Amino acid sequence: MLGVDSRLVDPDIADKYKGYKGESDRGVPIASWDWAVDADVLVSHSGYDNTPGAVTNQPVILCCHGRPYNSLMIESESGGKKPIYSFMRKKNYDERIRAVVTFWSEHIKFFEVMFPDKPVKLVQAPVDLMEWCDGPARYKFNGKGGDINVVCTDTWRQDGGPWMPLNVFALWARDNPSAKLHLYAVPKRAGGYAALIERVRSDGNLGEVRGYVQKGLKEIYRSADLMLTGNNIDTRTVREAMACGCPVMKINEWPYQTVFPVSRDAAREIAEEKFNPTVSAMQFQMILDSL
Repeated sequence: MLGVDSRLVDPDIADKYKGYKGESDRGVPIASWDWAVDADVLVSHSGYDNTPGAVTNQPVILCCHGRPYNSLMIESESGGKKPIYSFMRKKNYDERIRAVVTFWSEHIKFFEVMFPDKPVKLVQAPVDLMEWCDGPARYKFNGKGGDINVVCTDTWRQDGGPWMPLNVFALWARDNPSAKLHLYAVPKRAGGYAALIERVRSDGNLGEVRGYVQKGLKEIYRSADLMLTGNNIDTRTVREAMACGCPVMKINEWPYQTVFPVSRDAAREIAEEKFNPTVSAMQFQMILDSL
């Protein structure tokens, strides 16, 4: 039996820590470990387990959803007021934790530094291949579509902003003047990126610009010709886009590719191979068996 905690999964997007020690996190009730007293193994998705109670002696698998560098940047830029990296480092000395799980192979070495006394295991990040799938291209990008529609939907974080996608698109659009770049998850305060976005707009290549998209991402991916991302990992947006048949181009260094990487059918095939939930479940089962 597994006991899975319901605490905050993504601490680097939280503005305050008040939810960690209370009975709720931003209105979402959280449970202490006590409810899982009959569990054989506990799975922690955040590390913020302040009340282990009666289940202190049960083995814990710590799943690290975050990106280690992003955690370090948040702590550094907050002047130590948000000590996320330091807090997680202390988990190396928690004897209950028997294994650390990351969902991206690119992070294994960083977590081996963070947790030198713990085995670091990989469980590939999955995607719901039934829910996220290709379909009719019906989305019109709020009337701002082009002959070629390129989207960027990554969350803008300290270690993975759209610096490269915006610059690369601006150069690429010189030879593709009818192309449009559509930006999503744009923060209200875009900072210096606002000037770079205006640069794309001044060339007539800026399409739809929105904040977080609560509904309709599938339609966007099914209608887009390409996604650009500045990340070198398969983030959630990358996995969902490819499952919907949208090719993805990772751009985090020069020189960059100048052609579409794969077809829509090939993008879906890659998603079925790399992000298959069945494979992820098998990998996790192997970790359980090792305990």
